[in-house]
Amino acid sequence: MKPGRFFIMRHGETVYNATARLQANHIHTPLTRQGFEQAVAMGCALRGELGEKPEVTLHISDTGRALQTAALIAEELGLDWFAARRTMDLKEIDMGSWCGRSYGEVEEEVGPIVIEDHLLRPAPDGEDYPMIAERLNRWIDGLGDEGGDHIVVMHGISSRVLRGIMAGYPVHPIHGAPIAPSLVQ
Repeated sequence: MKPGRFFIMRHGETVYNATARLQANHIHTPLTRQGFEQAVAMGCALRGELGEKPEVTLHISDTGRALQTAALIAEELGLDWFAARRTMDLKEIDMGSWCGRSYGEVEEEVGPIVIEDHLLRPAPDGEDYPMIAERLNRWIDGLGDEGGDHIVVMHGISSRVLRGIMAGYPVHPIHGAPIAPSLVQ
């Protein structure tokens, strides 16, 4: 992969985030009013850094919340949203049968699911961190020698794994994948 900057961001707040529910990748969870405001703010911040109509490649997780967020970012930057590259390789951790349920409901059954350093404990029938790293490495490999700047709109946990891979973090001793520290969301 040729050098270039990667602007990796999480989608705006959704109705599931606002009500403490685990989101699925197959359920469309729309942005809240605050989520729309966050997406516009991300676009404005990027415009301040990159200028109007920058030469960038826009990559989007093919989930409703990421697509909505990216549409607002693209509008702020004057980019063609239809030219964006959509892929499920950038999706969030699959929480299996826990998807759509409240954190409290799942925790009553199995104990804490938000573990150290704001990570999610994988669901027994869901995806683990090495599986996330595998699909994100596949996405990185697919970029080949493509240079230039990239805007990547994805999710909280999967973006931490992507940042961990790209920054060369060591494999987490418990979770089995490189994981970057949590950032303010």
